[in-house]
Amino acid sequence: MAEYGVRVSTGEAIGAGTWNRIAVSIVGTLGETPPLPLDHFGKEFSKGAVEAFRVASPQDVGRVLLLRLHKAPLLLPSPVGPLARDAWFCNWLQLTPPQGAPLRFPCYQWMEGSGILTLREGAGKVSWADDHPVLQQQRREELQARQDSYQWKTYRPGWPRCLDEKTVKDLDLNLKYSVTKNVHFYLKAGSGFTEMTLKGLLCRKGPWKSLHEMKRMFNFHKSPAAEYVYEHWQEDAFFASQFLNGLNPVLIRRCRSLPENFPVTDDMVAPVLGPGASLQAELERGSLFLVDHAILSGVRTNVINGKPQFSAAPMTLLYQTPGGGPLLPLAIQLSQTPGPTSPIFLPSDNKWDWLLAKTWVRNSEFSVHEALTHLLQAHLLSEVFTMATLRQLPHCHPLFKSTGIGLGGFSELIQRRMEELSYTALCLPEDIRARGVEDIPGYYYRDDGLQIWGVPSSLDTRESLVHYATMVIFNCSAKHYAVSAGQFDSSIWMPNLPPTMQLPPPTSKGQTEPEGFTAALPAVNATCDIIVTLWLLSKEPGDRRPLGTYPEEHFIEEAPRRSIAAFQSRLAQISKDIQKRNKELALPYTYLDPPLIENSVSI
Repeated sequence: MAEYGVRVSTGEAIGAGTWNRIAVSIVGTLGETPPLPLDHFGKEFSKGAVEAFRVASPQDVGRVLLLRLHKAPLLLPSPVGPLARDAWFCNWLQLTPPQGAPLRFPCYQWMEGSGILTLREGAGKVSWADDHPVLQQQRREELQARQDSYQWKTYRPGWPRCLDEKTVKDLDLNLKYSVTKNVHFYLKAGSGFTEMTLKGLLCRKGPWKSLHEMKRMFNFHKSPAAEYVYEHWQEDAFFASQFLNGLNPVLIRRCRSLPENFPVTDDMVAPVLGPGASLQAELERGSLFLVDHAILSGVRTNVINGKPQFSAAPMTLLYQTPGGGPLLPLAIQLSQTPGPTSPIFLPSDNKWDWLLAKTWVRNSEFSVHEALTHLLQAHLLSEVFTMATLRQLPHCHPLFKSTGIGLGGFSELIQRRMEELSYTALCLPEDIRARGVEDIPGYYYRDDGLQIWGVPSSLDTRESLVHYATMVIFNCSAKHYAVSAGQFDSSIWMPNLPPTMQLPPPTSKGQTEPEGFTAALPAVNATCDIIVTLWLLSKEPGDRRPLGTYPEEHFIEEAPRRSIAAFQSRLAQISKDIQKRNKELALPYTYLDPPLIENSVSI
């Protein structure tokens, strides 16, 4: 007979406690005990509780290898029968053998209904470190169970594969939003749409009467960044700066030669570059940059309020002024096919012609950002990484522990980008080099992102594995926040980021007036729909876990704990540096400030 001490920690989430019967089996090198009930007088396993038990094993099991958790409904006399199979969230168990130090078994999982969950001690172990057949067998069984539970499906042809479930209701409880997060999200959504309805905006299918009327949206919610956008949205320097530090800071690239289908001439750009300026000289100097939305060419468009919407595939040429001055737009062509019906718009054009051309570019930014930078790269690919982790890495593995174009147009864009997407495009340092933007001043997405990346590429060395894991973590945390958190700030003044356009792109110059500009913008109800949606998607609804925060203690070894502490210290210093710099900026760049970044994609 051997007596063991068992301590059990129950989570603090709503509904984490249980009335169900809990027992443990101790698996060792010499055998396995029968289920040993964890029971004493009164209710056990209450929300947030840490409770101690003593259990007696009828046999000596030798060195402890595993702990099995048994959960079953509480049985009451007939005719009542078993009570409801309420879920239980277990944080961890600690087993103290008759001789030796306590062993911690991290869990941090929900158990639903009746079942058995096998836990390992909290040391990270790769497969070759399993020194006993029982551990090797447990690893195989866990991975097989995971692969049976989490199966792949193709949601749409050409899209990344995803989890094979029909609805959120079918998800394992461990994959769902917490009750707190769900409640906050739906209450916030309801309040937003209710407010728009009461203001009489959500049901208006017609166009806005004027730009002045659109200011009513600022009565919804606003921020200092949103007010800055409203004050500066017509300025060329602000228009250009959004390619560096706006929602979609990943398209701008250095231009070494002008594309053949973008016939900009020296005379066209002389008003900005100065008399006698040479495009060729500026190309050689490296002061010209290109943003090309070619992927939008010919994409199908949506129908809103019974009206077909329109899309463009613009090309935008930008100029970095000398001495660290502002980045400025030089020329915009709204299609990929030059000619009489596709003029090149210039800063020297009529005010409304030039403003409409820039607004079309901003609409293209919305489409590419939402479909590709945000949905594809920050959500759909994150699901691929998550699925691969769930299916291929057991719980004890060290990496597991760190863990206007409408739907049809979105689908086309995702298919196109998937055909050209590469591993290096997902790695920030390589992406920065490939786009030739290592030295363009004022590119805070690059500067802050490279600090957070912070690691010195096949996965045949430890260094390449670190690089790959960093790519996954960066894309699922920092990059997602950078391209998500500012959605509302950029869109609340809708002309800065129109989600759709109701008139086709202009085919000539000198035709745009204020009324025509307003008529091209989205209808009132479409504006309200997208702004409330982006307001929801820009803010974490609850249960925040900032980057570097690990409330679940999966690691018990000192080495990873030291690494975590060093990482947290580095993030704190990065945050101080960012906040110091931001005090000097008219528009602070906060979208990569570590305390604001979520540990993973969370909304």
